[in-house]
Amino acid sequence: MNHFGHIEIPTTNFEIAKTFFGYVFGWTFQDVPKIEYVLFKAGMKPNGGFFKVKKMPKTNQVNVYIEVKDINATLKKVQKAGGTVIIKKSKVQNMGWFGMFSTPDGCHLCLWQRKV
Repeated sequence: MNHFGHIEIPTTNFEIAKTFFGYVFGWTFQDVPKIEYVLFKAGMKPNGGFFKVKKMPKTNQVNVYIEVKDINATLKKVQKAGGTVIIKKSKVQNMGWFGMFSTPDGCHLCLWQRKV
């Protein structure tokens, strides 16, 4: 209850999205051609899907946080896979750290690293 059940991420190109997220996070995918959609499994819930857009929206994108063990290592992989670092690892009081990146086609997403 009161948790994310499904996350949708816009993309201009399914193959680029699958390559990027598969490489950076190890996600797996299932194409749903009848509705022009790709489901992804992120290992633990929530899972979600990619929906196709002609042009990446520049505003009103939902911030989706992907929890990782090491933000710095993940941001290096993001850059190697063609993404861009928007916000480097930044401390959030004594709770943990966040960062923000964009995918190769411009979708902005966040990372979260818990304080251990």
